[in-house]
Amino acid sequence: MIKNSDAYRTIGIVGLAKNTGKTTTFNALIEHYRHETLGLTSIGLDGEAIDQVNFLPKPKINVYPGMIVATTEACLEQTLVSYDVLVKTPCATALGQVFLVRILSQGTIMLAGPSTNQDMNVLLKLMKMYAKRIFVDGAFSRMTFSAMSELDGIVLAVGASFSPILEDTLMKTKHILTVFSYPISESTIDHPKASWMIMTKNQMIIRMNKSEEAFRHAILESKGDVQKMIVHGAITTRWMDMLIDARLHDFTLLIDDPTKLLFHHRMHDVFEKLRIRVEVIKPCPILLITINPFSPNGPSYDEATMLQYMKAITDIPVINVKQEDIYAQ
Repeated sequence: MIKNSDAYRTIGIVGLAKNTGKTTTFNALIEHYRHETLGLTSIGLDGEAIDQVNFLPKPKINVYPGMIVATTEACLEQTLVSYDVLVKTPCATALGQVFLVRILSQGTIMLAGPSTNQDMNVLLKLMKMYAKRIFVDGAFSRMTFSAMSELDGIVLAVGASFSPILEDTLMKTKHILTVFSYPISESTIDHPKASWMIMTKNQMIIRMNKSEEAFRHAILESKGDVQKMIVHGAITTRWMDMLIDARLHDFTLLIDDPTKLLFHHRMHDVFEKLRIRVEVIKPCPILLITINPFSPNGPSYDEATMLQYMKAITDIPVINVKQEDIYAQ
């Protein structure tokens, strides 16, 4: 189902919300690639028996001999699988230091990895020395996505637990698909990491810090003649409100990567209405969408209806991994 999958060495598996089938998807990918030298890690903790929020049973992460796993010593102490320690990494978590191990026997394991971009990038570069392909367990709630600069693509798990209303889930998914399809920037402008920057049509450059006062002052200074705006960090709903209030339109917005667009999905058409062209420094395509029509917290969806509507909004492959092999088509 992932076309040209060999081109994607490091893949993040991300859930639209909790209980959307992310771990089931993760295990399906592991099963398919189990005969490769596969690397596994997580942003935060995953693979625990009971969900720490709703206390429901969770699927465990399956591992096979030869796989490379990055997790903490505390998690390793709770597993029954055999392993060899390869490296004690410099990455620390709330559960202790992260170890890189080679799995020697089949079983299940808890994954706990770094939650910061810097540590996750260090870890993934280290894992690439040992593993042919790496899967990173993530969640949009833990984003801006750690390790974004190291990811080649994303598998998105969508489920009824996001909302009891299918239309709302479809709208959120459509927003995510749009966000992750923005083109890479070909700009050669210096991108200051600690500021916003406005470039006007007469080539004047205005640098500012991330305060509403600085933003409003920069808009006044530019006289609304904005050609390009560079924003490092999250584009929040509040930022979008300021943009609308400033009545800016018809310019290019350059962001670090798709995960920085954290505003509410109900505002997803604002860029189109204001004729704002979005470009990213680091793109990351969505490679596959998996669906989970069941919700443990409320109404579930009809599976056939969910599948039909989800396929109608995208050309990306969409499957239910509980009903279909992840690479059957």
